[in-house]
Amino acid sequence: MKIICFLLFLPLLSYALEVDEKLTIRLLKTSESKKTAMINRGTEDGLVEGDHAKFIVTAGIVARAACIKVSPTRSVWSIYRLVNADFITNDSVMTLKITPPVKITKDETQAIVQEDTPSQVTGDPAKLGIPLADGAQDLNEGEDKLSASDLKALEDSQTPLTIVDKNFEVYGVLNISGLNSNSKTNVGDQSFTSSQSFHHIGLGAEYYPKNEREWFSSFSILGEFTLQKQDSQAYNGASVTNDLNEFSAGLNWHPTKLPSMVNEFIPYLHVAMNLGVVRSTYKAGTNLGTPDSTSNGSTSGFSVGGGYKFFTHKGFGARFIVDYYLRSEAYKEDDLANIHNKKVSGPRLLCAFSYRF
Repeated sequence: MKIICFLLFLPLLSYALEVDEKLTIRLLKTSESKKTAMINRGTEDGLVEGDHAKFIVTAGIVARAACIKVSPTRSVWSIYRLVNADFITNDSVMTLKITPPVKITKDETQAIVQEDTPSQVTGDPAKLGIPLADGAQDLNEGEDKLSASDLKALEDSQTPLTIVDKNFEVYGVLNISGLNSNSKTNVGDQSFTSSQSFHHIGLGAEYYPKNEREWFSSFSILGEFTLQKQDSQAYNGASVTNDLNEFSAGLNWHPTKLPSMVNEFIPYLHVAMNLGVVRSTYKAGTNLGTPDSTSNGSTSGFSVGGGYKFFTHKGFGARFIVDYYLRSEAYKEDDLANIHNKKVSGPRLLCAFSYRF
């Protein structure tokens, strides 16, 4: 059992790089101020938004930066300690080394960390050290206040971003028909009119963790409220109406791709528990020997399945899922003092549109 649990959680451990892990990178674009750089590595290489790293060449450390935007194959870094700007140029090849986060301060006596000092540097070592980049601010305040020029490398790129900052999602399921039916018989020239309609209206909300370096970042929790009504009529005029109000709570797991990716089809697995109330009504047609009856009951059940999600960088999205659904209905005494139990089960295909914010 322990081995199975380990294998289930193993994919989750491969998303983010650990401290001191290294990558060979290429600088694709840099801003004029040298405070922003885009590199050719992204979530596929284990980088996540909020990572801190050193940029290193054979001569030593040239910069220290924080990841502010990330896509599957690209990421944008805000450089808050600039050691040697000569190396921060387009197409430069260097090593990126993940480091613990460092709180940036304008007090250089507190900002300088001894391990950041390069062992070898070009130029006069006395003039280098590790100064705070001109205009840099505290990360908690400055990440969202970078100027347009500093993000030029990002804006000029067609590479999609992630929407990790949009961790709430609402979605809706809608299936409505408003048909009517009429059944006639030659017995006494009787005619029966009934509804032949169906509606399924669902409204749900889902929450995604913001910290994508944690093991639980591939999971999301959801809640959904569903209204269903089904009317049907038999050939002899007998009609049945079922009204269902159901609440679901469940968990989605995204095993291969982080749920913050945009312009990507994100596979996910789903499990949920369902509780609700139901009302069922029967009206006789030509079968006059059976009187009309109504009964109320409670429901319980579950659903399990999988599907795909898709998001745009503005937060709009869509999803579809194929699941196995089971619902048990326990009815109270009906108008004839009878007690009934009913089970509904089988596969479903559901589609929904959503918005993340």
